Order: sequence, then C-alpha cells, then structure tokens
Amino acid sequence: RVEGRSWYTPHRGRLWIASTAKRPSPQEVSELQTTYLLLRGKDVEFPNDYPSGCLLGCVDLIDCLSQKQFKDQYPDISQEESDSPFVFICTNPQEMIVKFPIKGNPKIWKLDSKIHQGAKKGLMKQNKAG
Repeated sequence: RVEGRSWYTPHRGRLWIASTAKRPSPQEVSELQTTYLLLRGKDVEFPNDYPSGCLLGCVDLIDCLSQKQFKDQYPDISQEESDSPFVFICTNPQEMIVKFPIKGNPKIWKLDSKIHQGAKKGLMKQNKAG
C-alpha cells in the first residue's frame, strides 16, 4: 500500500496512524469511495464509520520515495493512487481493537510512552498465512 505526502521522511519502521480531529463530511466520504472504486475495482470494502481524533493502528514504513523513484520502482501500482511529491511504501497494516482518543500533530511525532504501551497491546492479532 502507498500513501502520498508533500514531504520526505527518513523514518523507517513502525508508524502509528492517528485520524484527523475533523470528521469527514458525507460528500468527502462519497468522493473518496468513488475514487477508490475507480482505482481498485468493485471488490473494495469500505468501513461503516470513519472515526476521528483517535489512534487507528499502525503500518511498517519500509520506504519514502520521490514520485520519480516510485514510478520507476513500482510501475505496476496505479500512478493515480498517488501523485504527491513523495510516496510512503507501507506494509503490515494492523488495526486497533479499540480506537482510543488521541490528539495528533502534523507529520510524524513521538507517541507518549504510556499511550505507546497501551497501543501495542490493543492491536488486532493478524492471521499468519502459510
């Protein structure tokens, strides 16, 4: 999975994902879902709810590429999925069982150690295939 950003990061490893404090409007949700259906086809499952102001889960950030590097290294991924100047390459998405409130900050920031310990315990167990 990829995520576009306007800025570069040297960070590699676990990246916790917090939702924005602002709830999306029904129009924003509809537009986003329409875009993903066009990009990925009819087999896309969307959540029933889009929680705001909370810790959602984490991913492993394995690389941050310029748009040119992204196009060169991942020609099979739809370029429409991210036309941002930089692209985060992420693996191992894990969702929080309970999404607890958190006040985020722009870009990447350090989680408070108590929140971090609780968050690690609150991840859904992933099924290991094969």
